[in-house]
Amino acid sequence: MENFKIHYPLLSVAIFVAVILVAHIFATNNYDWTNNTISDLGSQGYERKLLMQFGFLAFGITMTLGIMLNGLTWRILPILVYSLGVGLTGIFCTKPFFHTETYSLLQENLHSTFAQIAGIALTVGVLVQLFSSTTTTEKFVNLIFLLAIIGLSASFGLVQQYQGIVQRVLYLTSFIWLVKFYKPS
Repeated sequence: MENFKIHYPLLSVAIFVAVILVAHIFATNNYDWTNNTISDLGSQGYERKLLMQFGFLAFGITMTLGIMLNGLTWRILPILVYSLGVGLTGIFCTKPFFHTETYSLLQENLHSTFAQIAGIALTVGVLVQLFSSTTTTEKFVNLIFLLAIIGLSASFGLVQQYQGIVQRVLYLTSFIWLVKFYKPS
């Protein structure tokens, strides 16, 4: 169990990144990674959505199990909420990124809500770690990641044409923090 404690963020991120890469390789021609989000790879009506849905669920389940097996504390609670939020975005799919006559608005709204909850929880998790850091260097690093996550999240809606790029940079920033700087104990 000690090894899992050290590696569950890395394992979660590695699985998720691998699924994202495979989903990109098999994406249809109308998917544009610079414009479309990662959630679009799992959107309603998309014939290859199960792959990305699996990625969201696998990330959420792996992180959640890692947290639960290693002891939940108040400091880790926001990351647990983040993990659950990401996992639930794999159950409820976003609206299609292509023209279609019908899709579930309820499912789209749930996907969006869980994605927002995940984003807020991650931000709170970084903030909690910032305030509980013991060294000036740790505080500075967490502050940089906090500002980057907030800035990228805020700019996501402002650059409609390049949302895919902004989201990928946001994911990369979050994953670096989770793997390298997140301290669950």
